[in-house]
Amino acid sequence: MRLPYPLLCTLLGIGLGAIPRLIHGPIHEKFDVLYIKGAVAVWAWYVARSTIGFLVGITRWPERWWLRGPMCGAIMLVPLCFVSLATPGCGPPCSALNLSTALAVGTLVAAIAFVMTGKHHL
Repeated sequence: MRLPYPLLCTLLGIGLGAIPRLIHGPIHEKFDVLYIKGAVAVWAWYVARSTIGFLVGITRWPERWWLRGPMCGAIMLVPLCFVSLATPGCGPPCSALNLSTALAVGTLVAAIAFVMTGKHHL
């Protein structure tokens, strides 16, 4: 039994999207000092990274997986990168790291799905 392409990508995205959380965060303390509930705010990054796979799975353009994967990762994290840029104690290094891991997650989801299914997209 084969999983449908969007479901496969979604499951891969949930798994791979959790890895950056273990490596670099963001951490809630950066928001707590600004009187923002950091434990809630950081979930924006966690959810965005975990939904990259879903976006890869339902997107048809660009056609090739090696373009679509990184593009979907960027689409999901670029808005939050602006928040990282505006956060004291974070700035460009955090933003660059978040964007880099989003590109990596998107690329890996699309690549693994391609290897498993032989399809570039749905």
